[in-house]
Amino acid sequence: MKKKIVSSVVIFLLFTAVTIAQNTQNTQSNIEVAIDLVKIYNDRVMVTAQPAEITAQAVTYQLPRIIPGTYSIADYGKYVDEFSAFDKNGKPMEVKRIDVNTWQINNAAQLKKVAYLVNDTYDSETGMAFSGNDNTIFSPAGTNILEGKQFMLNMAGFVGYFEKQKNIPYRVKINHPAGLTGSSAMNDLDKSDVVDIFTTPRYADLVDSPVMYAAPDIATFTIDNMNVVLHVYSPAKKEITAEALKPDLQRMMIAQKKFLGPINRTAKYAVLVYVTGAGKDDASGIGALEHNTSTTAVFMETMTSADLIHVISHEFFHTLTPLNIHSKEIHDFDFNDPKMSEHLWFYEGITEYFSLLFQVKEGLISEDEFLKEMAVKAINAQKMYPAQVSFTEMSKNVLNSDMKKLYGNVYEKGALLAMCIDIIIREKSGGKKGILDMMGQLAQLYGPSKPFDDSELIPAITGITYSEVGDFINKYIVKGDSINYLDFLAKAGIESSTIQLPVDIALVVDNKPYMKIDQVNKKVLVVVHDDKNVFINTMGLQNDDEILEMNGHKLDASDVMSVAMGMYKLEEGKPMVINILRNGQPVELKGNVKINHFDAPGYKIAGAQKNTLLESWLN
Repeated sequence: MKKKIVSSVVIFLLFTAVTIAQNTQNTQSNIEVAIDLVKIYNDRVMVTAQPAEITAQAVTYQLPRIIPGTYSIADYGKYVDEFSAFDKNGKPMEVKRIDVNTWQINNAAQLKKVAYLVNDTYDSETGMAFSGNDNTIFSPAGTNILEGKQFMLNMAGFVGYFEKQKNIPYRVKINHPAGLTGSSAMNDLDKSDVVDIFTTPRYADLVDSPVMYAAPDIATFTIDNMNVVLHVYSPAKKEITAEALKPDLQRMMIAQKKFLGPINRTAKYAVLVYVTGAGKDDASGIGALEHNTSTTAVFMETMTSADLIHVISHEFFHTLTPLNIHSKEIHDFDFNDPKMSEHLWFYEGITEYFSLLFQVKEGLISEDEFLKEMAVKAINAQKMYPAQVSFTEMSKNVLNSDMKKLYGNVYEKGALLAMCIDIIIREKSGGKKGILDMMGQLAQLYGPSKPFDDSELIPAITGITYSEVGDFINKYIVKGDSINYLDFLAKAGIESSTIQLPVDIALVVDNKPYMKIDQVNKKVLVVVHDDKNVFINTMGLQNDDEILEMNGHKLDASDVMSVAMGMYKLEEGKPMVINILRNGQPVELKGNVKINHFDAPGYKIAGAQKNTLLESWLN
């Protein structure tokens, strides 16, 4: 993290000047926040926050320890420097730091504002965000400060809340460079090219509304009265643009809207994409963070539109849950002493299942491709996680280091469990209803402003559907019994099969690496053990070749992730250019990707005549 102490005297004088120039009475009924992205203090941004009227003797100001959707401790307060408080006459007040995220101010009735500097998270990431004990912030939930170039404002990293004022409206004023455009699902209330003003009804809605500032590489389109904004920041790979990604994103979201039908009423949706070089001072957490009406995503420079589709196909379905259907733990989320909901299987598992189901139902993928994706999830769940785990217990205790390691299974087994529920509903209703109908009825029963008690969700689902659904949930989700998915797939005429799957990393076959990462001399070298690596044979790589770049992605031998991502999930048949040094001389190798495949257990449709349950389920 780039840090350099700024004189407290300078900060004090600046804050005092600003305070004296403003009205000295706290009479507003909302929280006033100012974020300055123009004047940067050694890679830090200045934030001021003015409370509504306070009558208590003392008040605290807090940044979140955790935010919804991450299931991991963040401690955003550790990125704050030079925290100060000022009274109505512009004079400094005594501040006591209670913990990493909390500051206490006494004589609070005299408080005019607090002011502080914020560091970004992208240039200080270490470890993995979802490992058992690490509290590195997952990049899509993080912040970035690149003076004059790009700012990622996940608001939890910049703005906090005053004690007992979380549910008061927020008004946020952001000064930004004229050459940068801010994109968000929120609407800018200021017409200036250098000032944006956003309002939200409460703090939780502000945290749920990220903003990205960058040069205006933006594409927009409208689907059934929903405005979609795609903003891309890709400094190194100029071919990754919003216009290049737009056609596939638009095609996918049209299909999603059609799949959801009247359940989705989102007016505006923002997709904010940051393309990282994955270097020492750059974002390394690849993926996305859902918000109710937007997504923040971080991709490698090797990304394609298929990567964006894969991510957004999941995240957009969060407009259904938790936006329309969620528990009180989420609705009244405690950012600093969280009580986690027991229904992660519901929020993430069903969402992930929908991200694949809609594609087969709307003709974007075939039935065989859908079944292959579900088979991969079954393989991952079996390989990476224990067979018997209560998903409700895991969800409630996901912040516990042991349970945190199991979180990723909501995207594997969680989706498979949702598939089984869908099949049960199809079978019991004679093919007339499915899990989407169940979600539509739950959205009518609850909705954005009517959260449920955790204990009432399963009975509500059972009442809407069938007793068999409730029995399934209690047996396999609450109790956590091991499950044979073919017991349910067979109802739809699906049987076991052997399928071919590609290796994840092109230069690793049968757990044997066909490369050597020399971190001392900073080289990635090809190791030709035999003739069994199809990628090496196709591209003409030779033993001891030093790989410099793969399709423009520079391999950094000091960063194993950078090396792996350069050859991860390569798409068969796609053009590939590899720049190498061979015997000290530069060589460029060109070809189309071919990689090794291996046999794996999968599923297939049994027989030539299709099952009627299968037809209603996937068509």
